[in-house]
Amino acid sequence: MKRKLSIEGMKCSHCVGNLRDVLTEDITGVEVLEISLEGKYALVDMEDSVDIERVKELIEDLGFELVSVE
Repeated sequence: MKRKLSIEGMKCSHCVGNLRDVLTEDITGVEVLEISLEGKYALVDMEDSVDIERVKELIEDLGFELVSVE
């Protein structure tokens, strides 16, 4: 299922790279389709079994805030 994760706190391409690494390497069942620094979002394809609270926790561990999931 495609989801748009609205994320605050990304400031540079290094932030984008760290987020991409966490989403693809630390969470089974997530494929990153796009991350937009300017748009402050990550577009992902996520299996139904993925725990969104775990996703939120990992994003916050990077120092970002998961604002919403659409």
